[in-house]
Amino acid sequence: MVNRHEVTRHEHVQSRPGESSAFHFESLWRVNAPIERVWSVLADVDSWPTWWPGLPAAESLDEVLAPGSRAQLEVRSPIGLRLNFGIALADIQPPGFVSFTADGDLRGIGVWTLEQTGPITTISSTWCVTSARTLIRMMRPVSAMMHASVMRAGHRGLASRLRS
Repeated sequence: MVNRHEVTRHEHVQSRPGESSAFHFESLWRVNAPIERVWSVLADVDSWPTWWPGLPAAESLDEVLAPGSRAQLEVRSPIGLRLNFGIALADIQPPGFVSFTADGDLRGIGVWTLEQTGPITTISSTWCVTSARTLIRMMRPVSAMMHASVMRAGHRGLASRLRS
């Protein structure tokens, strides 16, 4: 699939021995703010825990956002399961596109696109990952529900942050 930036979104992540089959999640957020302001908030990874419930820790490991830039994240699921993983930027085209790889408790790829229509910015997120952690693999039947809950909280938090 190709987005408006003419970049291939992703190839489905292939499982390695000992990993789960791929978890594939798509989310859509709409916020009432200009794309540049939304990009600015999303690009400030270190601030994510202040507005995104479910992300108790996020730390940029590099000063500049550029291909190869890294961050370390901790996600807390609605049932208390904690996931720790790093992300590394694969491609970045401000203010409308970012793709990254993940490793750690989750391994795979993510793609976020932003588009503005009138006063509304739409953020589309695709996340395709596997995991070697037994507990995560066992949670597969409820993974979509848990992911959706974390993303809904992020959507509400981002909208609130943009209003302040």
